[in-house]
Amino acid sequence: MYFVTRGYTALRGERGQPQSADETIEKLADCLETATLLEDRRAGVLSLKGLVRDWPEEVGNKSFPGLIKVLHTDYKDADITKSLLETITILCTVQHQHDKDDRGFKFTDYFIEDSRNVTVLLDILEEFDFYVRYNTIKLLSTLLANRSKRIQECILTNPMGISLLVDMLDDKRDIIRNEGLLLLIDLTRNNTEIQKIVTFQATFEKLLTVIEEQEGISGDIVVQDSLTLMHNLLRYNVSDQVYFRETSCIQQIPGLLGYVGDTDADHVPFSFEDWPPQKIANTVLVLQLIRILTEPDSSSTPVNQKVMVQSGILLPIVQLGLCSNAPSIVRTEALYSIAYVTAANPDNQAMFGKVMIASPPLLLEDERIDPNAVPGIPRPAMVSLISIALVKDLGFSYSYSSRAAATYAIYCCLEGNPDAQLALASTLKMPPEDNANSTFSDKPHSAGSLLLETIENWEQSLSDPYKVWFACDILSHIIRNNEKAKEIAGSIVFGDEANGEDPVPLLHQIVAQLLLCTKNPSTNPRIPIGYLCLLCTWLYESSSSVSLFLTESTHVQFLIQEMQSSTNDPTVQGLVAYLLGITYEYNDDPSTHLDRTKLQAIFSSRLDQFNSLLARLRDSPAVKNAPQYLQISAEDESISNTTHSLPSLLLDNVFVELFKSTYENIQKSIKKKPSKFSKGENKSDAPTPANLVSADEVIQTYKSTIEEQAAHIKSLEEKIAELESTINTLKSNDELIRSELSTAATDNTSLKQQISELKSNLDTTVSQSTSINEEQTLKITELEKKLEQEQDKFVQLEKEQEDLLVCMGKPISDMY
Repeated sequence: MYFVTRGYTALRGERGQPQSADETIEKLADCLETATLLEDRRAGVLSLKGLVRDWPEEVGNKSFPGLIKVLHTDYKDADITKSLLETITILCTVQHQHDKDDRGFKFTDYFIEDSRNVTVLLDILEEFDFYVRYNTIKLLSTLLANRSKRIQECILTNPMGISLLVDMLDDKRDIIRNEGLLLLIDLTRNNTEIQKIVTFQATFEKLLTVIEEQEGISGDIVVQDSLTLMHNLLRYNVSDQVYFRETSCIQQIPGLLGYVGDTDADHVPFSFEDWPPQKIANTVLVLQLIRILTEPDSSSTPVNQKVMVQSGILLPIVQLGLCSNAPSIVRTEALYSIAYVTAANPDNQAMFGKVMIASPPLLLEDERIDPNAVPGIPRPAMVSLISIALVKDLGFSYSYSSRAAATYAIYCCLEGNPDAQLALASTLKMPPEDNANSTFSDKPHSAGSLLLETIENWEQSLSDPYKVWFACDILSHIIRNNEKAKEIAGSIVFGDEANGEDPVPLLHQIVAQLLLCTKNPSTNPRIPIGYLCLLCTWLYESSSSVSLFLTESTHVQFLIQEMQSSTNDPTVQGLVAYLLGITYEYNDDPSTHLDRTKLQAIFSSRLDQFNSLLARLRDSPAVKNAPQYLQISAEDESISNTTHSLPSLLLDNVFVELFKSTYENIQKSIKKKPSKFSKGENKSDAPTPANLVSADEVIQTYKSTIEEQAAHIKSLEEKIAELESTINTLKSNDELIRSELSTAATDNTSLKQQISELKSNLDTTVSQSTSINEEQTLKITELEKKLEQEQDKFVQLEKEQEDLLVCMGKPISDMY
């Protein structure tokens, strides 16, 4: 009760007189600074703790140094430490985040100014007492929230403190473990060094143990926090990813997602599960973890991709993305996971190509599976990806973000794999009817037939223009930079000759659909944009495709009209100009009906319009804001759903990169005359005997030669003028350098003289200091002798004093 009494006395004042809060706080602060007894300091801390909520400014201003001093001296006492931590936490808590003068920031800055204050907090974590640990973590979290960078610097000065923080994950008390987990999440954000130290404390193993104890993705928010910390440690940190892989943590990811069905079955079954909000959040984080480990262009991605597929990651992510009732956000992340795992990896692409999955079942009105429905035919996973992108599954609706993710997954499955492109191009036809005796109710569809059906029937996409847009984008990925795939696509014809119909090549059919959709005023610009991007990709670097395109002379005339039409969307106009530029650039086939000379006659009067439209497209939001991985943001999706509008996606980033890399070349090519192209580029004109060349042609040739020579002479004259000016500049510089050298030589001479004088002065000073040192040595010797004499006198006086005390003590002893 002593410390309680002391605290009460401090509050009521001397002789029971009332005193103000300022006086009380001042006395308590003085007590912290001067008290020698632990009980007194404990009483002062408890009293300040009671006052800090009502008078935080006064307590902080007057007692903060004292509180820190007591924290360093008495931190091993659990009672006083608990109260100290609570008081400092209250003082450092920010009330108004946007107010830089908030007292919380002020006291935080005071506390962390000395890194030893943070170090002592880490030392306190060794105390097992619940309240001490809990309040220490809360104070560290408060400081970190206020000044994260400085706290990270302080903690790095004591790496063993990080080990103590990680040990909180092993604490059996859930509150301590959870608070420690939240602190580590904030601490590891945006600091690679701390991430590495935390990782090498076996943190991944501990987190996976926590997740397993919480029943995986079906667990509570602790699972979410554990996965968030794993994200912080692995994102953009290759060394941590190597550790994660080498400690066999990647192999545990498939188990976190779970898989409904038999892994040895011939196809992936449809999964129908309950999806509470926490399970959704946990599943999304696991799928994002896969994406972090397989980030495109990362040096560790190929190895991580291989280990993941060997661990069986394909089945669970394929089931979540392609054949489950997972919510849109989960499906989207699963589809992107498929994309990242297979991107530019032929082995993984081949394994994915072999995966067969169940067709979507028929659903009842309450969204349950109809038990009486005949199951559909299992189909390749690639067909399911296209079905999602084009919304071909009856009874199922897919979000724009999921459809974009499916399209990007197809691109990744084809990236860097010409054989996969050819395999998919070979499916650009309707497959034969299935066995009439089959129990399956639906007809089979190939991947290519789904694309052609959508591309040919744009009228069915008026309410959903992204059907045509995604179909064209997928077909462009199939034929991109693959001449054989373009030949296969070019050989496809529409129209049955047996019924008297003229055969129409697929390339011409696409142009015809483009023509029809642009004439319809209700057509959304995304439909012609899709067609134009496909045509640009098809004709790029393909003279045979350009030749096939130009066999119908009306195509160029139609495109010119669309380019000049002011009613068209600016993006459409720019793409038309770009397509015409590609047609002119790669028109190398000698059998082409419209050679460069004829095209140049058409384009020459419209060069300014070409340039302005291409520049406008280059600077347009459609090009600048093209998402890198064909992602539709959650915000964009939400606005689209709320306003019943379309997302802002207009151009695929893959096409945008093509446009950016070729824009200048196409722009220059349009201005070039046919004769300026290399010999192999313009083969449309057959060789003509010299005696048949007309006089006009000879004159024209001489004129062009004279013009070239005149231009060459002019450029040489300009170069001569530049060289003369350069020579004059060099001469003036030479004179300037010579004068500077002369000045430098003079300065060098004067400096040598100064150095000589300084040396002589130095020698004089040394000789003087030597004589002074001898005198000082003699004085020191004399003083030492005097000191010895004085010490002898002092010893003699002490002996005399002892004798005197002995003499004085004898009569007193006689009295007793």
